[in-house]
Amino acid sequence: MRLRQIAIASYNLNKAERIINKELKIRTAYRDEEVEKYGLNNIVCPLGGEFLEVVSPYTTDTTAGRFIDKKKGSAGYMTIFQCEDSLERRKFIESKGIRALNAFENTGNFINNQFHPKDLPGALVEIDSVTNTNYKEKYADWPPAGSDWREQINEEYVQGIVGVIIAAENPDILSKLWSEVLDSKLIVENNHPCVVIENVKITFVQAITGYVDLVGIKIKASKERLNLGNNIKMLG
Repeated sequence: MRLRQIAIASYNLNKAERIINKELKIRTAYRDEEVEKYGLNNIVCPLGGEFLEVVSPYTTDTTAGRFIDKKKGSAGYMTIFQCEDSLERRKFIESKGIRALNAFENTGNFINNQFHPKDLPGALVEIDSVTNTNYKEKYADWPPAGSDWREQINEEYVQGIVGVIIAAENPDILSKLWSEVLDSKLIVENNHPCVVIENVKITFVQAITGYVDLVGIKIKASKERLNLGNNIKMLG
């Protein structure tokens, strides 16, 4: 199991794209027309072998729009994982009483599964697989980023996603659930429970003033980028 993509929800797609392109020197690799049927526009940007996506509602009454309104601004929206066989993983997750959303096999070799955030809080979780692909390879195939994303990689400043921070009312309970869902090791580090998967560490922290869900992303930066500072506010 590896983290492959993080999605941020924002009403201002152009501003988010400017921040990503300027501050992180990350190029936009793909705009997915398929998300328009959900009333969204998006961008997908490669960070080494992982991806940062921004989804932005352009119509009213969208799930992403309601999420932004609830959070009172741009916020971390989705954690998207890749594994060897996501259909097998989905069967296990459903056996734990967690409902699947938008579970379908796309045309081609991409299999997509999302899970109900009321059953699995913390962030909207998606677990996917790509047939005939070694998902552990850094630059393994990833259809949600289109076909030409490798040509857009720029690792001058950032080289990948290495961590995720999730705020919860009860970090211990939620981290145990995520550990089961992701079939991954649970450890304690600096008094925080952490789920450790192939390429990232997911840290669960105590929510402050009731603000829960995906609150931070840790990025592997080059020495040049570290000299410029290490915090960029994009998750509300």
